[in-house]
Amino acid sequence: MTDPSIAIGNHPSILDRLCDPAVRLVVWERPNPCLMDSFPESARPTPDELGCLPDWLTADIGIVGSLFARATGSAWRVRLETAVERSCPRFHQDANTLRFLTTYRGTGTEWTVDPLAGAIHRAATGAVVAVKGSSMPHKGTTVLHRSPKASRRSPRWVMAIDAA
Repeated sequence: MTDPSIAIGNHPSILDRLCDPAVRLVVWERPNPCLMDSFPESARPTPDELGCLPDWLTADIGIVGSLFARATGSAWRVRLETAVERSCPRFHQDANTLRFLTTYRGTGTEWTVDPLAGAIHRAATGAVVAVKGSSMPHKGTTVLHRSPKASRRSPRWVMAIDAA
């Protein structure tokens, strides 16, 4: 892919490309850190439930959250979700500055620069997808994203990190 609005790499330093106003979506390709077949059922775990998260997930939330804070200079909040349907079926741009998305199980986030005629790309399971929203000033191409299909038989385990 040679679109200057998209940056993909296999080292967390690829997220430094978020400083470029022309870059709208960054994908840090990495091995899936999900080590066990468990994930919180609730989309918003209570503080008590957060203490019972699997160690791999607690560690990954800390790693990805720290990278978000470094990229934005702001505090962050996490949302964990077990998706059994396509939660965002249309290609769209979020009305925020930045969101990090990681799919631990199931199909990763999809994106395109042209939803009518362009290629649809998909992040690998475990990848961190950093998507700039409409509140982030930019120049150049707009990149749109959506949730892929999910079902009760094929759920998606998703983490989203936003500014607090």
